[in-house]
Order: sequence, then C-alpha cells, then structure tokens
Amino acid sequence: MEVPRARIWQVETLRYGPAALKLYTSENMGNEAMGFPFLAAIKGPAAKVYQTTPNAVLMEWLGGPSLGDIARSGEEGPADRTLAEVAVEIHRQTRELEIHGLLPLSHWFQALRSPPSDLNLSSQQKDVMHLAQGLAEELLTSQVDIRPLHGDLHHENVREGARGYCAFDAKGLLGERSYELANAFRHPHGLKPGHGKIELIAQRAQLWGRIFDVSPKRLLQWGCAKSALSLVWRNHLDLRQDPEMDLLEQMLVLQSRL
Repeated sequence: MEVPRARIWQVETLRYGPAALKLYTSENMGNEAMGFPFLAAIKGPAAKVYQTTPNAVLMEWLGGPSLGDIARSGEEGPADRTLAEVAVEIHRQTRELEIHGLLPLSHWFQALRSPPSDLNLSSQQKDVMHLAQGLAEELLTSQVDIRPLHGDLHHENVREGARGYCAFDAKGLLGERSYELANAFRHPHGLKPGHGKIELIAQRAQLWGRIFDVSPKRLLQWGCAKSALSLVWRNHLDLRQDPEMDLLEQMLVLQSRL
C-alpha cells in the first residue's frame, strides 16, 4: 500500500504475529517522527509500536475498517462518536505523560503565522484567511491544559484491530487539549453530498465537546485554525477553487455564534 511519503506492507513476524511495516521514502520520518514515542507511551486505543529505525517502523497491524470507511458507509454519527471516545481514552493518560522532543503548537502553526504573500486567493478569501490567522494567534497565546497530543486525530487515523479501534499516524505535538480533534472537522473525505454543511459542523462541535469535555466553541475555533493552516501548506495550488475555503468560512461563521 502506498500512502503519502511512505509504503506499508502487512508482514508476519515470529514475535508479534501480523504487523505493519511502514517504510518512508525519504531518509527520515518527517513530521511523524515524534508520533511514535507518543503512541508507544499510550496504554489503550493506540497502535502498538514494536520497533523503529530512522525511516521505518514496525507496529501493530490494524486490519479492520477505519472510521472514515464507517462514515462513508453512511454511519457518520457512530463514526464521529467513536472518534471522540478514542480521544477520551487516549487523554486519560496524557496529562501525566512526559515525552521529550514534542513539537509545540506555536511551532506547528508557524506557516500560518507568517504565510506566503502570494497565496492565490480572491480578496474576500484573503479576508477570511486574515480572520483565521487572528483567531489562531488568540488561541496560541491563551492555551490551557497543555499536554502531549496525538496531533492528527481524525477518522482516517483510527482503524479497527484485534483490540478495538486504535489510533495511529500521530504527529506528537505539545499543546492545548482542545486542539486534539481540530483536524477532524475536515475529514473524512468522500462523504455523500452534504459534508461540510454548517449543520454537520455544528453537530460535531456539540457532540465532540460533550464527549471530550471541552468547550464546543473552543474546539471549533481550533478547527478553524487547523483548516487555515492546511490551506497555507497548499500554497503552491490555486486555492480560489479549493472547497476547504468554503468549509473554513462556514466554520468561522459558526464559531462566532456559539
């Protein structure tokens, strides 16, 4: 299986049984390098990490469907709920974790704090991006409950295995707990028409806020910030037709009403 920046094989090992071997196409793991110490420290719904090298990892095989697959089958509600429940179980431990080398959110958001001046956006879209930048800066300078984070916890990064649904492909960040589900508002891709409508965004904010025990408004604000960051990371593309610009604008409107 090929994924961005890596290839994955299912292998059979004498010690661990079925396992996943992920080989990165570069000489290092890039922004996933600190994700494996994070996963290894979690005792619960996270893929077990067996061995690592600078550009490869051997880890628990998760053979079942992802929560993205579940959502695309028409079960968006159960998938959203399970995602938040996995986040809760992971965060039962993160307050006490001490993992050296995690990337602070302030560094993670550096591209949004100093975006390229030539972003291909309409004037209205530049106003939207400016609002998102200001919101992100407010969040970064007022963080609370700072702790180790998976950093990329969304539907495609939670898959069913022998022990139930487990998270994988962590980034390993350090920051406010409410950030943990921020990227999930953008996922999963390929849902039936209607994904991205403000009603779905509102439902997710309320559901995840209640289960994860954080402010729905704060959670959605982090979602806005992450959506804007992802757009800036794609600065080499023509963003004027990017559907996530519409999603970002909807999220900004909704968070202002909560």
